[in-house]
Amino acid sequence: MGAGEAAGSIDVKSSVMERVRVIHAQRLASEGGGTPASPGQAVPEMVRQGPVMTRQPIPSLRPAVQRGRRLAAGLCAVALLGLAGFSVLRNMTDEGVTGKAHPIFAVIRQTEGQPLVLKDSGGRVVAQLRYAESKVYTPYIGSSSARERYFKLREQYEQQAQANLQPGETAAYYVNDSELIALMNGLGYGKPLFFTSRTVTYTSYAKLSAAREQTGKWSFALPPERIGGLQFAEGRLFAKTPSAFEPEYRLALEALKAKTEAAPDGNPLAATLWPLENLASAEVIYRDGSQQLKLQLFWNNAATTGPSQIHVSPGQTAELWTYEDKELLFIPGAGAGEENGSSVSRLYWYDNAYGGLALMTDPPDKRLTREQWESIAAGMVQR
Repeated sequence: MGAGEAAGSIDVKSSVMERVRVIHAQRLASEGGGTPASPGQAVPEMVRQGPVMTRQPIPSLRPAVQRGRRLAAGLCAVALLGLAGFSVLRNMTDEGVTGKAHPIFAVIRQTEGQPLVLKDSGGRVVAQLRYAESKVYTPYIGSSSARERYFKLREQYEQQAQANLQPGETAAYYVNDSELIALMNGLGYGKPLFFTSRTVTYTSYAKLSAAREQTGKWSFALPPERIGGLQFAEGRLFAKTPSAFEPEYRLALEALKAKTEAAPDGNPLAATLWPLENLASAEVIYRDGSQQLKLQLFWNNAATTGPSQIHVSPGQTAELWTYEDKELLFIPGAGAGEENGSSVSRLYWYDNAYGGLALMTDPPDKRLTREQWESIAAGMVQR
């Protein structure tokens, strides 16, 4: 059978007429008039019957455009979120490379009737403020011929006591010199028992840290290796020596005094090595070109037996700086022109690693700014 015969075998006219009748019947039914053309042919069945081609409505192009715009906006949002995530990741990575971010301290200022206290990481009070004028007798520090003579004699005997010391050693020495004793009594300088050391200057921060670790149980954490743009240059450690109120001082005084009195040659100087068991202070110098910063760190373990009393002058302010579980007590110095201890800024914190109270003061030759103090505090709490 050819192609023409195949085409002629399809009754196109019959199919078209059938579709016309269906449409006509649907229109009559919707208008409420007439009935289907054939009682035996239901419209639904006719709708489902046969492969009759119909034209489907073409949707408007505008919704597609809107969908495209929405899609583009969504892609932009995803891209922006991706960039934001990359920025956060980069920031975290940068902090990991350049070091920890500068901590933000919560500041609590001293108020009337509510003195500040300093606590360790466990919440135990280790220091508290006391507003009171110091009643301790302060020796005369003005210029006088007596003072000049005293320091000249003391320097002379100190050089003799240091003559046999090795680097890093400390000696206690007593001077049974009647002239020196008379000068000390007149100036109010106490007894002629002194301590001297041949300190070691460390130009490596790692070696300074190692020497600090070898001093036994009582020690302290060193300031950071870098403060702002200043880099560690050199440091020294100083042994802890007893004060005139401690039993060790009295025992050393009695033993060395008896030694000088029994000396057959009448040598007024008697010295003995003092064991380096604990550290009392450290001196750390930072440099950046021509700029130099000298910090002195003092430490004592008195806080292990009870809260230390920190005295402040009337009218002087105090602040408690907190970061996570760490606390620091900052006491800004008064006017630089005042000739008393209140003109020096102080920073206290409890060294949890070594169990003692640490103190840092302004360098002797300059006054640190608040920003510099915050930089130092940040280095101490992030160790």
